[in-house]
Amino acid sequence: MSEQPQAGGREHEYWFDNDYAQLIDALRQGDDLADIAADLQRSVRAVQDRIRYLLPARAVAERGASARENWLRTKLAEDPDYDWRSVVLQNYAAEERRYWTATDERELIDGWRRRTFLPALAEHLRASDFQVARQLCRLGLAASVTEVVEHLGAAPGSTTEIRARMNADRAAAAVWVLVVDGEGTRVPLFDGQRRHISLHASFDEAQQRLDHLLRQASRRNRDELRWSLAERTLGEDTYGATHHDLAQPRAIAN
Repeated sequence: MSEQPQAGGREHEYWFDNDYAQLIDALRQGDDLADIAADLQRSVRAVQDRIRYLLPARAVAERGASARENWLRTKLAEDPDYDWRSVVLQNYAAEERRYWTATDERELIDGWRRRTFLPALAEHLRASDFQVARQLCRLGLAASVTEVVEHLGAAPGSTTEIRARMNADRAAAAVWVLVVDGEGTRVPLFDGQRRHISLHASFDEAQQRLDHLLRQASRRNRDELRWSLAERTLGEDTYGATHHDLAQPRAIAN
């Protein structure tokens, strides 16, 4: 039996059409649920939760996870033509969510490559501009909704265009805050512990400063340093990326 996936796999990632198809094929083959979860890089609980979307609403009612799994295995064995995609579509729609089929994904990729105007692509797929933008990001074609708008365009004044503009303004106003404990100015409040704090206009600039401090600490034979590098915008406590780590200065080349 395969080991359970470690935390940090695909546990909290989006479920694509191909993930559901892989789950269905594995259940048809009679694979153990723990092995299926390991192959999908998810937890058993996450797979059990997704099985719920593969059952008609009437079959889900008053059934536990094991009963749902057994129902689906039996259904797949008795009905090789079981239309699970239609069931998933209905269950997503009941939650007012959009399910993206493999065909939808191919059209999204084609629209991205052809640089189809975002509103036109959304109309073709019968989705909102923002739904399309989010799915393009999930497919790895863009890093953000702002990048989608920059690549495909958006209707002026639309929610997606305004959201992209706000994100761009926020990113432009962001700074990177570097904090290194164990190197820098002595801080009496911390019993003379050294602490470096600096602000930088970009991640690369902050990274260069961190590398310099680590090399400097190496020359001084400092012990292990703890550092944090965070992107922050005025008025935003949680917005932006954050990195933390411990570093051995002596391992850093001069």
